[in-house]
Amino acid sequence: MSSLVQKEKKISQNKGTITKSIRFAPEDSELLKRISKAQHLSEAALMKKFVLEGIARYRLEEAIRAYSQGEVDLSAAAYHAGISVYRMLNELQRRGITPSASTEKFLDGLETLAETFGGSEALFQTIAEMRKGRVEGRIKPNSR
Repeated sequence: MSSLVQKEKKISQNKGTITKSIRFAPEDSELLKRISKAQHLSEAALMKKFVLEGIARYRLEEAIRAYSQGEVDLSAAAYHAGISVYRMLNELQRRGITPSASTEKFLDGLETLAETFGGSEALFQTIAEMRKGRVEGRIKPNSR
């Protein structure tokens, strides 16, 4: 192994990164090249971006599946998806997925914490909007 390869390997190990490789069909490689030029990104940076976006979508889908099947609560689903509870609630609402009764308990607890520790107006507004959405039917009643 050349000293340059050894140095690159050592640098890579120090940063905690792992190199992965992928094979493309010629037409896919050409498309990647065109997109990278249009986005002003290297092909490697673009591939990394696409992979990370795909992983984020996968995590979200798995978290929503687990939540929908009652395997996890709202907070755990958001954690596993790597997003905030507020974003998870919005995603569930966008997909027409019914929040469970535990969502109301979560909002009750969040409101209590906000009152106890001086939550912001924005937080109280969000809680009110989430409750209003449930009452007005934007969030369907629990069907489980």
